[in-house]
Amino acid sequence: MADMLSDIIGAHSPLKIVSLRLGNLAAIDFRIMKVFPAFNIIETGLRNGDIGPNAPVVETSSGTMGLGLAIVCMHFGLKLHIFGDRAIEPPLKRTMEDLGAEVHLVDATAFDPNVQLLRKRALLDFIDRTGATWSRQYDNLSNRLAYARPAEEAIRQFGTVDVLVATVGSGGSSCGLAHYCRAFFPEMKLVGVDTFGSVLFGHPAGRRDLRGLGNSILPGNLLHEAFDEVHWLGANEAYQAAHRLHRETSLKRGPTSGAAYLVAKWYAERFPGSKVLAVFPDDSNRYEHNVYDPAWMQERGYRAEIAASEPILVHHPLHANGGWCRFDWSRRSLTHVMGISHSAN
Repeated sequence: MADMLSDIIGAHSPLKIVSLRLGNLAAIDFRIMKVFPAFNIIETGLRNGDIGPNAPVVETSSGTMGLGLAIVCMHFGLKLHIFGDRAIEPPLKRTMEDLGAEVHLVDATAFDPNVQLLRKRALLDFIDRTGATWSRQYDNLSNRLAYARPAEEAIRQFGTVDVLVATVGSGGSSCGLAHYCRAFFPEMKLVGVDTFGSVLFGHPAGRRDLRGLGNSILPGNLLHEAFDEVHWLGANEAYQAAHRLHRETSLKRGPTSGAAYLVAKWYAERFPGSKVLAVFPDDSNRYEHNVYDPAWMQERGYRAEIAASEPILVHHPLHANGGWCRFDWSRRSLTHVMGISHSAN
């Protein structure tokens, strides 16, 4: 199994720690990050009997987890069904289908705040009819546990990690990497990057123009007590940050990576004595026809001159609204944080 994981990672998600201009700033640069949790979920499920050798596997995903599972299930010879939405572009859909997956798209726009609930409803109906096994990326502990290997490699190459900056979706990568890094550096600060309209850190569900991070449901893999600080970014800020990452480092990555770069570079410049490690979970393939298309950006009003260049400190999550905001989470539970009065800022 270890040899198979090495083969998959080598082909699809070679793990690199790259320096980012400032001597105290580096990144874990994944190409397809979700290969790691996909392999761990499937391999563990087969080993403990939760996944039968001939049973179809199902998951709800808008893209990268679906692709990771398609790659892994192809290697294990398992049939995969992905329940997604229109955020899955035709080329990505074809790629997953070429790998043997069947992709089911719900009749909702990607910006519908209820889209994940609609996907889940369709998935559960499919399970009732077929007896398929749900890999449960949001709640499966194997998601978080999959990041031991990347954390080990990051520490081996980068050394001490004082600040880890990670975008948050399922909570798997951010909380998983933090858990293993803190075994060596217990005082390490974990900074989560979310977006407006995401429920992960106390906001009501709403339209999320920025995809690839955030969520409209609370995943079991998200451990709020692990976070020291939370930043919220708007779509324009993340899109411009992706371009900035490309211009400044030659790494052409997606806006999720851009969001992590923006926040991590702010920390590295503000605290030059601290070693800051960012997590880059995606490449640019899905964004060539939008984020990296000047006409698309201009038509939708995404312009560099109106993007926030500094975060606004807020004293309650519900005060975070538009642009770029940050909040001192201080390793508290969601209930504790949201119970704090927010009548004054």
